[in-house]
Amino acid sequence: MRFWLAACLFAATLGGAPADPLVAVWYRGTPAGTPRQEELAVIRALGFGGIAWPAGQTSTLAALKLMAEKAGLQVVVADAPKPATAESALSTSERVDFVVTQQNSAALTPLAWRAVAHGARVLAFDAGSATGAGLENPDRSLKPWATAALGIARQFSANGRLIKALRPGPGLIMSPETVAGLDVVMLDADRSWVLIATNTSSAPVAAMVRLPAGAPYAIWADLLDNSSLAMAGEAAGPRWNLKMPPHVAHVFIIDKTMK
Repeated sequence: MRFWLAACLFAATLGGAPADPLVAVWYRGTPAGTPRQEELAVIRALGFGGIAWPAGQTSTLAALKLMAEKAGLQVVVADAPKPATAESALSTSERVDFVVTQQNSAALTPLAWRAVAHGARVLAFDAGSATGAGLENPDRSLKPWATAALGIARQFSANGRLIKALRPGPGLIMSPETVAGLDVVMLDADRSWVLIATNTSSAPVAAMVRLPAGAPYAIWADLLDNSSLAMAGEAAGPRWNLKMPPHVAHVFIIDKTMK
């Protein structure tokens, strides 16, 4: 078994005060470089908090910022997105880009929460520029990636203070030491402990996860689906017999005063 030095890795990633949590979409205008107030209004109405705008598009940046302010959106001006992967999300910067493809669409939720577990506070989803905002199908239904991204955006809106407070927690012991697609991190959120477990693979995973001695073993609540988790209380520390389906994330929370 291996002791996870999650706290050290996480602290090295942040390097300073965390940014305010934000879920944004990459937006390039229609046509490219021309922002549209109605498109920004749709982005905000759906529940996103901001947009990422290409740094090279400077001629209309002032107009974009005025439109975004009117729509209630933050603007992040950034270089071309760097696609996050299951591996790169283990060591992230504060802003992480998720370039949507057919291959990664199903894994966006665990991939995003993995990035959060390792320090990301600004998440930007990019589905390309061919259809303007790119959020909807021709029949006005949401695209699958947009549904996943909006689920994360709503959690950021409801639990922004908690997400901003996340900082390195105790290391964990997992057996076997590595499981393809699986990552588990324990974080400190002031009055609460948070466990973020993500499976980015297309197969179910299982492992034994040992928490530090004295950590609460029941009842942890999942912020994502309102389910609960009770671990085995043992002298060596709570034992979590983890089993996760493909492409799933858990964000469990418990008050530190609970036993």
